[in-house]
Formats: sequence, structure tokens, C-alpha cells
Amino acid sequence: MKYFITIIFGLFTLLSAGQNKINTFHVVDSLSGKPVPSTSVTLIKARLSITTEKDGIFQIPGNLSLMRDTLVIYVQNYKQRRLTLRQLNGMDTIQLSRYNIKLNNAIAKFDVDTLLNDYKKNRIVHYAGVNTSTAKFEYLQMAQQFYTTKPGVSLKSIKLNRLSFGLDDSDNSWLGLVHLDVTRFRIRIYDIDPVTHRPGRDLCSKVIEESKRVGSQVSINLKKYHITIPNTTFFVAVEWMRDFYNAGYSVSYDDNGKTTREINYRPAIGISPVTGNALNIWALNLNQEWKLFTYFMPFGTDLAMSAVIAY
Repeated sequence: MKYFITIIFGLFTLLSAGQNKINTFHVVDSLSGKPVPSTSVTLIKARLSITTEKDGIFQIPGNLSLMRDTLVIYVQNYKQRRLTLRQLNGMDTIQLSRYNIKLNNAIAKFDVDTLLNDYKKNRIVHYAGVNTSTAKFEYLQMAQQFYTTKPGVSLKSIKLNRLSFGLDDSDNSWLGLVHLDVTRFRIRIYDIDPVTHRPGRDLCSKVIEESKRVGSQVSINLKKYHITIPNTTFFVAVEWMRDFYNAGYSVSYDDNGKTTREINYRPAIGISPVTGNALNIWALNLNQEWKLFTYFMPFGTDLAMSAVIAY
């Protein structure tokens, strides 16, 4: 499927004003030449981002030689590419190079299980991932930071809670929750970066994609991936797939009653009802920078996400 950036995100002057040319790009593996599916494509200045389909194709309308923006292309297991729109002018293929990562995920026997970051799901009232009247949700991933008492543990499973119903555009109240939200998303497991102390390298080279049709609680068994945590802290992230399947609308209202209707991408992830002394939520912005997510502070210090590790 070919993605038009202006169709997904609404018309905006830079790409559409009087410009009819359509530029089509194929994202491919640099060695095999095969399409790289579900690639994140972001325009930095325009603050627009989509996820391609399996064919790795996206389109940008307009005269690229006149545009002043940078395109960031990113997907798990590949090196990130940054190209100005001027550089893209005349191109039709963008090659991505794979990482050569060796993971120490040996199969071993662990006897003791420990649950990290437990919470009561019936007390969740806040969710991250929805545009509001005060802030747009402009993040590609959101991660929960976990802590262990020693390195070398095994990550067995995770559990998270999401908003399982969609808001009806005709009703500005929780009574408008009238339909089930279907969604798919990816899970990323990260080590801590020794320099920045933010999410660093992937600890699982396999793509973990979850499709959840009903229910607010998602449980994911990770045993088959044999994920070993090398340090005493790690991160589990939800990666949004910003495609047609996950696209919906959020409606917000300002103090004057003005309505704003914007594209929103599922899922909306719950904020844990348990508070603490440290903020453990991280968010990856459109510029591929990990930042602490402070929106729900001082209440929201953790995502509604728990993990089972084994010693």
C-alpha cells in the first residue's frame, strides 16, 4: 500500500500548495533488495510520521528540491537513515543496512520468578497515547523502566493495560465509549545506555508484534525469545504502528468549548495507579530522542505495565 503523508495527516501547505508531483519511494534491504516492512517514516519539521505496510512504500507529493525538511527512516534491526528532502529529489529507492548485533541470550534454567511493577487494573484512570486540548501525543514509542537486584536475569513475560474502547465523536463524556478498539503494536526490549542512562540497544533481535482485538489487559509470553537482561535495569517499550489499521480520531475541547478533531493512533496505554519517588516512563519523540515523560506528574510515575523475571 502506498502512503501519502498528506492524506494520513491532513493537508498542510508545505507539501500540497499548488504541487501535483507525486514522489514514490521503496524502502529496501541493502543486501537482498527486498522491501523492509513496517518502517517508521518521519518528517521532522512538519512533525508527521507514518508506518509503511509490508511493501515498504510511501509517497510524498510536491517538488522536493524546494522543501526544507529532513526525513528519518527507522525500523528494528536496521541502521537509522536521515535524508533531507532535497537529497531525496530524483530518488525512488532508499536502502537500509542491517545491524550486526550479537546477543548473549543463551538458554538457561531459572528457578525463581519475580513480579516487577504490579498494579491494580481497576484503578487505572489515565492513559497515554491520546491527543488532548493541552498537548498532542507526538511519540513513536513509550517505555517503562524496570529494576532488578542483580544482572543476568531472564525476562519471561510482560503484562500491560490499554484503553480497549474508542471515543464516540458525538459525545464529550465517558458515556461515549461505544466501540471496541482493535489495534496492533510492537514490543521492544532495551538495555540501558551506559552514557545517557536512557534506553539503549535492543535485547531481542526478533520482531515482537502483538495483535489485540478485545479486552483491556494484554499478556505477552516472552519465553521463546530467551531474553537475558545484562544489567540491573532494562526497558520495555510499546512501539506504535502509525498506519491505517491503527488510525482513529480523538476529540478534545478547550475552555471555550471549541472542538478539535485530530488523527490518533492506537493503543492508548494505561498509567499505573501506584505512585513512587522516581519517574520511570520514557518516550521516544519524532526526532528519535528518548525523554522522560512528565505529562502525568506528579501522579503518573509508571506505565500500567508489569514484568516477570526469573533468577
